[in-house]
Amino acid sequence: MWKKIIKRTLLVLAALVAALAIYALLRLPQIPDDLNKIALASPTKIYADDGMLIKTLADRQIVQLEHVSSSLISAVLALEDKNFYSHHGISKRGLVRAFLSNLRRGRVTQGGSTITQQLAKNLFFSFERSYLRKLQELFVTLQIEQQFSKDEILEAYINQIDFGSGIYGIELAAQTYFSKHADELTIAEAAMLAGIPRWPARYNPYKYPEIAKERQLFVLKRMLDEKYITEQEIETATAERLSYRRIYDLYGHADYFIDAVIDTASLDFGRNAVMYGGLDIYTTLNSRYQLAASRAVKDGLAELDELLGLDPYEDSAWSERENYPQAALVAIDPKTGAVKALVGGRDYRRAPFNRALAGNRSPGSAFKPFTFIAALDKGLVNPATVMVDEPTQFKIYNQVWEPRNYDRVFMGPLTLKMALAKSRNVIAAKLIEKVSPEVVVEYAADLGITSPLESHLSLSLGAAGVSPLEMATAYTTIAAQGFLRYPYFIRKIFSTERTLYDHELSSRRVIDSQTCYVLIDMLSGVIEYGTGTGVQKRGFYRPCAGKTGTTNDYRDAWFIGFTPDLVAAVWVGYDDNRPMLNKWGGGIAGSTGALPIWTIFMNDVLKDSAYSEFPIPPGIEFIKVNPTSGEAVSPYEDGIRIAVRRGM
Repeated sequence: MWKKIIKRTLLVLAALVAALAIYALLRLPQIPDDLNKIALASPTKIYADDGMLIKTLADRQIVQLEHVSSSLISAVLALEDKNFYSHHGISKRGLVRAFLSNLRRGRVTQGGSTITQQLAKNLFFSFERSYLRKLQELFVTLQIEQQFSKDEILEAYINQIDFGSGIYGIELAAQTYFSKHADELTIAEAAMLAGIPRWPARYNPYKYPEIAKERQLFVLKRMLDEKYITEQEIETATAERLSYRRIYDLYGHADYFIDAVIDTASLDFGRNAVMYGGLDIYTTLNSRYQLAASRAVKDGLAELDELLGLDPYEDSAWSERENYPQAALVAIDPKTGAVKALVGGRDYRRAPFNRALAGNRSPGSAFKPFTFIAALDKGLVNPATVMVDEPTQFKIYNQVWEPRNYDRVFMGPLTLKMALAKSRNVIAAKLIEKVSPEVVVEYAADLGITSPLESHLSLSLGAAGVSPLEMATAYTTIAAQGFLRYPYFIRKIFSTERTLYDHELSSRRVIDSQTCYVLIDMLSGVIEYGTGTGVQKRGFYRPCAGKTGTTNDYRDAWFIGFTPDLVAAVWVGYDDNRPMLNKWGGGIAGSTGALPIWTIFMNDVLKDSAYSEFPIPPGIEFIKVNPTSGEAVSPYEDGIRIAVRRGM
């Protein structure tokens, strides 16, 4: 009886396997006459504003096997498939080992992958793990082995290996890491490259040189074991000092900007066309500015890490890096609205979320200029208007709101220019009550804030979610003296010499130029004697204006500043929105968290540029006033200079 049951069970299993095999055979992909045709794509190229290549998307450069270093071929064979030239595409021992492992775990976790199997998987199948997919992979593997020579298979394989960061194939990898062609690689270089594809993010020598070196030594040992190299050659290769040179300088420094470009272009042309359509996309990115922005974020956050009592970021474990503060930087040309640099975080590999475009952080006092410009434009106040910084309560329906200043101090009567420079919350709250929150929302939208804003008094202190790009845009409108310059990333898009897109500069006047200049003068006071004095203390002495921003409990730190030629917004904070407290228990404000990054960036990009003053529109005059009474004083008395409309 048991024999019959076992026999029937085996027959059923055999029938199921046969049915699965037939189903798999019917759904096999069509293999072309040339395997390299599959590896080829029509890559899209993205360029900076000076014509420098920033990125090639899904790029592969096909190279014949005879033009590949023999050391590279030996390294790949020793590491991936030492019996490649003797088997028929499938390693029986590997299959048995994989079958037993999958049986033990109850699911498909691995396969006995030869080079031919890896080629079949990479070219024709997804990375889903299922018995059907593995069966189809085996059939295609056998078909490839029957249809092509071993050299053709190996050539196709090395032309489609993924080296990470959009680098496919050995020729492009050789150019990217060593600025060489594939046939020029030394044994040491070949071993380094051959070790990357198994885990590209981990074995990238630019980012993890020590780990990559360990991987290289492992590959060299395998090459020695398989007698591809001698003891003398492994000693020479181990001692060789590798020199890494990227194919383009911006490699790894513009990933957030590239994502923004891809997303923007995909809205009109679709993602597949952008990635694989062979387009030439010319962007607004200034390569020098972008490198400076990347360095500024890195160096500024290193300073902040030390203040927070954190170990150096580069020394931290991968799992610990999510506990470090993040930053975003956006730089815009106020004459055009072109985004010249953009950094969306400190480490794209660890956290590709683009914080520069995410409208979910409160700007704090960096929002105050929008309240002030509304009051100025409505003619309700001028920079010499005096308001009192004092304990104040506001009744909002059945609740009482009592704004407090950042330093918990009240300074008494102040002119509005001094109040903005010293970032007095109480006076900003009084001002928005005078103007009305609804009007401030309208002005913020006119300036370039696109996130939804609620009309309440606390809006004057930045109680709303916005993005660094929005804040940079709004300050650009102020710097452009009332012209809203719509921010843009792409200048032109071509396809086979046909223009698909050509950006047209667009702007519209939203604020009077005199009002904007008066506010610019007020914001210059922030730098001269207000919360932004750190700008000059850190060596930036050009004419500029700006505003710090710090939110409740030190969850966000901002600095948005500008010269006549460039606007830059910087945000710093934790992704989980927890407070930033230094190692002594104090809070990190905009002046200590964001302002240093801004100053590092602006000092770098403008170091060779001529000084320029903000143009003064007709109808503006300057007077000197007492900062607390607002009364005019003589040129020889203490006071502050303010810009006002003539005849005030």
